[in-house]
Amino acid sequence: MSITEGRRSDPWDEEPPPEEHHEGLAPDNRERRGGGGKGANKGGDRPSGGAETFERTPPQDVAAEQSVLGGMLLSKDAVADVVEILKTQDFYKPAHSVIYDAILDLYGRGEPADAVTVAAALTDTGNIAKIGGTPYLHTLMTAVPTAANASYYARIVAERAVLRRVIEAGTRIVQLGYGSSAEGGRDVDDVVDLAQQAIYDVTEKRVSEDFAVLAEMLQPTLDEIEAVGAQGGMMTGVPTGFQDLDRLLNGLHAGQLIIVAGRPGLGKALALDTPLPTPSGWTTMGRVKAGDRLLGADGRPTTIVNAFDVLHDRPCYEVEFSDGSVIVADAEHLWATTPRASHRPLAAPQRAAAVGERLRPVLHGAGHEVVTTGAAIRNHTSTGRPGRRSMRAYSRQAPTGEPGRRVARTMNAAATVLRPEIMTTAEIAATLRHPADGRPNHAVPTTAALQLPDRVLPVGPYTLGAWLGDGHPCAARLTATDPQVVALVEAEGYVVVPSTAHPMPADIRRGRPQEGSLTADLCALGVLGGKHIPVDYLRGSEPQRRALLAGLLDARGTVTTAGNVRFTSTNARLARDVRELVVSLGYRCTTTERRVDGRTAATSIAYDLHFTAADGVFRLERKLAAQRSRRCSTSTARAGQRYIVAVRPVASVPVRCVQVDNADHLYLAGEVMIPTHNSTAAMDFSRAASVKHNMASAIFSLEMSKVEIVMRLLSAEARVPLHVLRSGQLSDDDWTKLARRMGEISEAPLFVDDTPSMNLMEIRAKARRLKQRHDLKLIVVDYLQLMTSPKRTESRQQEVADLSRGLKLLAKEVECPVVAVSQLNRGPEQRTDKRPQLSDLRESGCLTAGTRILRADTNAETTLGELLESGARDVPVWALNEKLQYVPRTMTHAFPSGRKEVFRMRLASGKVIEATANHPFLTFGGWTPLGELAVGDRIAAPRHVPPPLQLAPWPEHEVVRLARTLGRRSAEEPLPERVFSLPKEQVRLLLRHLWAAEGSVTVAPPDRPGGDGRVHYASTSEAMVRGVARLLLRFGITGRITTSTTPLPAMFTLDLSDRDDQLRFVREIGVHGARGIACEMLRARLESRPGNPDVDTIPDDVWGSVRAILHEQGAPRPEFAAATGTQSGGRRQWERSPSRSRLSQVAAVLDRADLELHATNDVCWDEIRSIESIGEQEVYDATVPGLHNFVANGIATHNSIEQDADVVILLHRDDYYDKESPRAGEADFIVAKHRNGPTDSITVAAQLHLSRFVDMAI
Repeated sequence: MSITEGRRSDPWDEEPPPEEHHEGLAPDNRERRGGGGKGANKGGDRPSGGAETFERTPPQDVAAEQSVLGGMLLSKDAVADVVEILKTQDFYKPAHSVIYDAILDLYGRGEPADAVTVAAALTDTGNIAKIGGTPYLHTLMTAVPTAANASYYARIVAERAVLRRVIEAGTRIVQLGYGSSAEGGRDVDDVVDLAQQAIYDVTEKRVSEDFAVLAEMLQPTLDEIEAVGAQGGMMTGVPTGFQDLDRLLNGLHAGQLIIVAGRPGLGKALALDTPLPTPSGWTTMGRVKAGDRLLGADGRPTTIVNAFDVLHDRPCYEVEFSDGSVIVADAEHLWATTPRASHRPLAAPQRAAAVGERLRPVLHGAGHEVVTTGAAIRNHTSTGRPGRRSMRAYSRQAPTGEPGRRVARTMNAAATVLRPEIMTTAEIAATLRHPADGRPNHAVPTTAALQLPDRVLPVGPYTLGAWLGDGHPCAARLTATDPQVVALVEAEGYVVVPSTAHPMPADIRRGRPQEGSLTADLCALGVLGGKHIPVDYLRGSEPQRRALLAGLLDARGTVTTAGNVRFTSTNARLARDVRELVVSLGYRCTTTERRVDGRTAATSIAYDLHFTAADGVFRLERKLAAQRSRRCSTSTARAGQRYIVAVRPVASVPVRCVQVDNADHLYLAGEVMIPTHNSTAAMDFSRAASVKHNMASAIFSLEMSKVEIVMRLLSAEARVPLHVLRSGQLSDDDWTKLARRMGEISEAPLFVDDTPSMNLMEIRAKARRLKQRHDLKLIVVDYLQLMTSPKRTESRQQEVADLSRGLKLLAKEVECPVVAVSQLNRGPEQRTDKRPQLSDLRESGCLTAGTRILRADTNAETTLGELLESGARDVPVWALNEKLQYVPRTMTHAFPSGRKEVFRMRLASGKVIEATANHPFLTFGGWTPLGELAVGDRIAAPRHVPPPLQLAPWPEHEVVRLARTLGRRSAEEPLPERVFSLPKEQVRLLLRHLWAAEGSVTVAPPDRPGGDGRVHYASTSEAMVRGVARLLLRFGITGRITTSTTPLPAMFTLDLSDRDDQLRFVREIGVHGARGIACEMLRARLESRPGNPDVDTIPDDVWGSVRAILHEQGAPRPEFAAATGTQSGGRRQWERSPSRSRLSQVAAVLDRADLELHATNDVCWDEIRSIESIGEQEVYDATVPGLHNFVANGIATHNSIEQDADVVILLHRDDYYDKESPRAGEADFIVAKHRNGPTDSITVAAQLHLSRFVDMAI
């Protein structure tokens, strides 16, 4: 009984169906009924009377559901018919869904699905009680006279399910309508889109016909052929803008997914040792990975969505800023700068025409007339003596000067429009100084104040700042005696007591002695004896950091005559921390050094920090007043910028880039937190479609902003270099080129969405809306790796596969081609010719040629090398599904992936596999690359393998003869492949006789510790031993293989050391002949003693899930401990890996199917014993669509991701790798995959300074 069962409020929740008999239903005499019809309240349905909630029962037909399940139990043919129509969620009764899942599971394994086997399966999973016990299965079978009508009943169930979904969608739409009508509700357009999405969700789940008669398909096909012929063989799809490519592909067609991929054409990278600030401290460019958090230019945390490979041999520069900071970046790294040439005053043109040319002469004449009429006597003082003189009554300049002053703006940074541009390091180097006056030309804005949450700080921030500024380095004492400083410290809960025992005038103590001493808190922070600012204070909230800075400045800060703020310290570490604190609040801070007279060499250098602040940074009134009164400039806009003063070429260093998920794509880099940038690919296809052929296209840019895309578009169409547009220094000819193209560009039906971190559902909804309103012809997604999936996936590889498949479905749904920009891995850089291949597109790792793949048709093994050599395709393999059960899937093909470093991983069971560092293996937490695994981690290996899809029984005497022959010659040959296709009974017969020849079963003495006995098989043939281990998986038995090399020859031993495995062996297999006596003795011993498995256990990570469930359900731990028979609160309970039976008991107590899944799945968690590099080797991979995994060397391993693309175009530039290449300025469009036609390589001109590729076809 579940300890949560008493809290159920619904008496019908999870109630099992009754065991009543229902009349069989046939299509000729059965009335099709809706919900609430006859029999609607039979079988435990909710009552139609009573509470108002139950007055209207959702559409359902329980009798039809029973007839479907009954037919499936009677005939496997009915299973095949129904599975194409129904899904698990289509059943109204939860118990029927459970039965349906069990039938499909057995059917998928190739085992019979009748009342007996289904009951056994439900018993194993603990669900037999939920469905009403075994008698209810027999009730289902008797409820239907024949299985022939199962598909008819299935359609009734499916139709009722659609109606229920319609009701659910309608309810959601009603809620959206009422919810949005209130103040602060959603936008109406969003509500309409969500409502449309709800209806689409219903219609997409309707049953559709999978097949069409050939005669019905011929006419549409002939119509398309005639249409192409009528156009003289010209293309009928969306043009790409490249004649040769259009000729090859016949244009881009509706429903196609086209992948355009290449290595990054530009580096956009920083040196690996570049420090990057994070919400919790610092990291470096070389250490970050996808999913880590950085800080954006707006001061808010931002997530890394992609961390790119390290690049080598890139031209690098050292970029120096006006505040003294230096960052090393490659030539193509992007910076958000504001060139002086792009500054535009708010009143333009400046002062000359402020009043207007026509008005100025009129005012001048009027002023002349005014000043000549009349005079005035004015008092004045000269050389200290008073006097009087006659002066003009009015000023001659007043009529013209005063209107000018009223109209003209003050010419400073605050009255200037700053137009930031995105420029590369090389472009900045070329335009470093302003051509007119030679001043630095490029300004980079400072970061906004970091927006971080409050932190729990042991010492008040103002108090810590005051102590750091002017306190005793080894005690909680202050030098500052200003009463206001003392009052501010006491306001944080301290007491400042004047000291007589020490030269320091004041001690700081806690207001409440029971809270401890301030000295102890300072010691815990690690600042006593070495003043610095702890990281928790540097990453506190903005108010906390401002209080800390105020304490520092009130104690040691000064105000210069120009109104700047200065902080001086001889402590280098403290000076660095204060600079970081100042920068984190959005100020530009400069540091200078000077020699002073100090007691030691370390204290003989003073560090002066200067910064300008428009707001008050002091709390001490006299210093705050000085800051305000001495500030000379009327604007502090320039204080928010730092200029680039030098860009120096340096020796090439490894560099790298990351992609962040904020809207402006900026993240902070360097110790002074400089905003820096990243970007991606171009859009020639959409430009050709929209601008050249007036076809509507949409660009979903997850990296570049709308402004950047338009700027690239203008550069490509007007043929104005991109760096000229970015700098704003356009000539008259450039403006003329832009003007000529603006009309056509502005009329182009091109739509751009630069929402960051879009998921597939958002893209789908927006694309569907564009299709309805503008007849969308082309979709571009830039780019695939930056998309996110709304559902949880076990690995990034799986997520990209889901996204790729989703884009293919999107192309079919909106009936237009989808072009997805993707990135290649580093495979091309490892080849001599640097040309990319299709295998470079995948995101997973690789295996060696000798890796053995377990086939599902015969249960034999074949190697990747053999598959590649034979060209075999569509090979059945075993793959883990969502329930971690092995089901048959198809491996489409194997392919080479280049030469890479390979690692050998050895497991506790003796299994060995060789793979690259990025190849994923299944851990309890999900698919994890080999490079992130460590010794002691546990990964999944098969615990049970289903029977082969193609069973091939032998005569029993042949099985026995083979076993005896192998027993005599096991050292000479392995098990024949055809034995793995034997039925389970004959496998049992083979193993019984093999064990009689070379196996052993022994029983330990009763008083011997360490086990009840031993079951093992030994041979000098490793292949023989591994084959026997594979046969045992048919019975759910796992063993460990050990190797002994002394004495020679080497002996391989398969040990069944786990108690449950031994018991399963002696019960289900046994040993033929005399050795069978020991087998029975061991069985009696094992059954008489409780055991504790030590091999087939669940990783202790599962206890984290158990604790979370207990917290979620509010279940008291003593009650849980009593129900599971353990000690309440015992720590050992949460430290040991539970056995399957133990976890199954916990799952039953908590009533959790997800925990039960871990106890009953098909995997064994094998421990990693060693990982070692074995150098570079040729590596290979394969593709399993759908589940994306297979069994390799007896280990669950992930596969390569096969893009669901109809066309794959790989981009290659030879001069990118070889600067002296004779093909400079050329690029290759390599059509590596074309589902409906030939492949080829198309040469185009690469005019990257104009952000475009140009057709070279004549």
